[in-house]
Amino acid sequence: MKKALTLLFACLALFSVQAETVTNIRIVNQAGESYDLSSVAAFTSFKIGEEVADRETILASIAVDVNRMRESGRYSYVNARMDVEGGGVILVYTVQAKHRIRSIRIAGADKMRKRKVLKKSELEIGQFADDATFAQATEKLKEAYRDFWYPDAKITWSSSADDELGVVDLTLRVKEGGKLGIKKIVFEGNEFVEDKKLRKVMAQKQRWFLSFITGAGKYKPEDTDMDVFAIKSLYMNAGFLDVVVYEPVLDSAKPKKSRLVIKIDEGRRYSIGKVAITGMEEFSEQELRYGVRLRPGDVAAYASLSQASESIRAYYGNRGYIRTRVSQVLDANAETGTVDVRYEITEGSIGYINKINILGNERTQDKVIRREIVIYPGNQYNRSRVMTSENILRNLNYFEFVTASEAELEESDKYDLNFQVKEKPTGQFSAGVGFSSVDSLVGYVELSQGNFDYKTWPPIGAGQKFKIRAQLGTERNDLDVSFVEPWFLNRKLSFGIDLFHREAEYFSDDYDQKNDGGRISLGKPLSRFTRGTVSYALENINVYDVDSNASDALKEEEGTRIKSSLDFTWTRDTRDKFFNPTRGNKTLVTPYYSGGSLGGETDIFGGRIKSTQYWPLIGGMVLNLRGQIESVEAYGDSNGSTSYGDGVPIFDRLFLGGSYTLRGFEYRDVGPKDPDDGEPVGGNSSLYGTLELTYPIWNKIRGATFYDWGVVNADSWDFDPSNYYDNWGIGLRFDLPGFPLHLDYAWPMTYDDEQDGKGRFNFLIGHSF
Repeated sequence: MKKALTLLFACLALFSVQAETVTNIRIVNQAGESYDLSSVAAFTSFKIGEEVADRETILASIAVDVNRMRESGRYSYVNARMDVEGGGVILVYTVQAKHRIRSIRIAGADKMRKRKVLKKSELEIGQFADDATFAQATEKLKEAYRDFWYPDAKITWSSSADDELGVVDLTLRVKEGGKLGIKKIVFEGNEFVEDKKLRKVMAQKQRWFLSFITGAGKYKPEDTDMDVFAIKSLYMNAGFLDVVVYEPVLDSAKPKKSRLVIKIDEGRRYSIGKVAITGMEEFSEQELRYGVRLRPGDVAAYASLSQASESIRAYYGNRGYIRTRVSQVLDANAETGTVDVRYEITEGSIGYINKINILGNERTQDKVIRREIVIYPGNQYNRSRVMTSENILRNLNYFEFVTASEAELEESDKYDLNFQVKEKPTGQFSAGVGFSSVDSLVGYVELSQGNFDYKTWPPIGAGQKFKIRAQLGTERNDLDVSFVEPWFLNRKLSFGIDLFHREAEYFSDDYDQKNDGGRISLGKPLSRFTRGTVSYALENINVYDVDSNASDALKEEEGTRIKSSLDFTWTRDTRDKFFNPTRGNKTLVTPYYSGGSLGGETDIFGGRIKSTQYWPLIGGMVLNLRGQIESVEAYGDSNGSTSYGDGVPIFDRLFLGGSYTLRGFEYRDVGPKDPDDGEPVGGNSSLYGTLELTYPIWNKIRGATFYDWGVVNADSWDFDPSNYYDNWGIGLRFDLPGFPLHLDYAWPMTYDDEQDGKGRFNFLIGHSF
């Protein structure tokens, strides 16, 4: 009996791994009808009659075939299956092919040229397309017409396909409607909140003289519900819990100067009356009230009421209680203007994490997501850790959305934690022309991938950062390549490599400078707000084309030097936003060292402290105090002797002036100068500070008033402020997507005899720190 069972199992094992023969490959449409589509053959992994090791290999291969066909863009629908018949398998591919566009006819486009309509549709002759492609094109055209001030444009399409030839003829019909712009947004019934504050929270804006830049005034009916909600939220957070905001009414008697009228019934403003918490058994009311920051007499702001509810849920959730429900019951008294609040609790039970599942990631590797999650299988449920994990994943900037949910298992205290994500494009290609008062005209091309993977093709999914940028201009030519691995050796340790070539003519009229080299760095978070980074750089620095009339000091600098340097940067960043922050602080402390045991021909050491603080003020104003202190010193004898700088080469000396520091002075014009020709030669110590007040003017546009102060001294570690320079000025900040623009005009206040004291205009593209 034992031998028989052994033989039976051996036969079963042999049968389970026997080779399979592909006896037929069928191609059918979604109705199951066979048809000849030769293009599918280019994507199939097998041929009729081919023998394959096992069925698992076949299934894995046809899954790859399906993905390749979907990614080709040639099919509207693709699926595949394996049927077992007789002595082999039949592969069935179900496909719906797209047709190539043979012609595109545009009817009814009078105000927008037909060529522009075709461009905005993003359709091209010869491309593969189907009904979904055409429907998507009409939506793009509607959006284009809204941007062209025609919000009522109607776009329809019809097509005629030739299945034998695989082509389709398309007709786009356009009814443009009338041109319309919102000249004024009018509110009726608002007494407590002024018009200006209401307009500020709305997505719809009224027209003004810079609308050709901002697009304000374009009527967007799709924003109506969002605007009603925003206005209602503003009132409810001011205690008007009964407020009614009616649907906006468009008065288009004068289409180009239309009025949008919004009626508001404010109702009564409420304050907090009694606050009660009921239903708790595991914790006392006193424990739960700690996070409920509601006091009798306070304004009954709806956000505060909701925050108290969330605080109670978080209290339970952070102690393992999963699915605790908190119902908020409001009992408003219109006569007294008070509202009693009662929080009714339905306690959950303590839960434990069984598995963590990642759903929706097609390109991003599971490990890239899992390593950022701060709660683990086997842990007791903790709401704060789940919410923190959500926020960390959102901040990776890989996903359109991230949501976490719990799935109960048969074991009552075990839950699977599911993180559902939806990926978004993480690669970016940009090209254009930039300007600044420092670099002059610069053309650039940049390719970057925020979710890079150097091991695969396409190189996406491992969470690495890659960027290559080339700049060609009248004053500079740069090429930079950078790579960052944020989890080096599977630890929270970032590893970065930068390679660069930089040519600069804007440092001085008397010489040019070229830098070629690279940098490697390791960085690690030290706490919630602090980070430490150590970097090593090796570069070849060439000072060349020194003017024949330049001073002897500058002529001594001509030539090539190798610089080998090490620096450490401690960073503390508590700002509320990376760009355009309104509160918080960012501070960097950077000691650095070059030469000596590191080799090279440049022996210097020094340090830099840079800090900026933001304070929010009334009316959307933001006060920014920014400062920097730095000094550098040479040692040894490899630097040789120079007339200035005590051995510190000119490319390491310190200068002030220009768009980034003292805006009332030319770039690098503040500091020690050669007595023979007045050319700046830099110093070894510098102090710099800026006080700047910005204030809102219009959506995405802010004004600025500022004062800059600074001093550069010739000696190392000399911070004597007596020979300072300063200026004051005004400016504009345009926070345009992909094109942040700073315009400043500054007037010198304290300056030397060689400077004319005239005001100076500065402009730059980008964000400064």
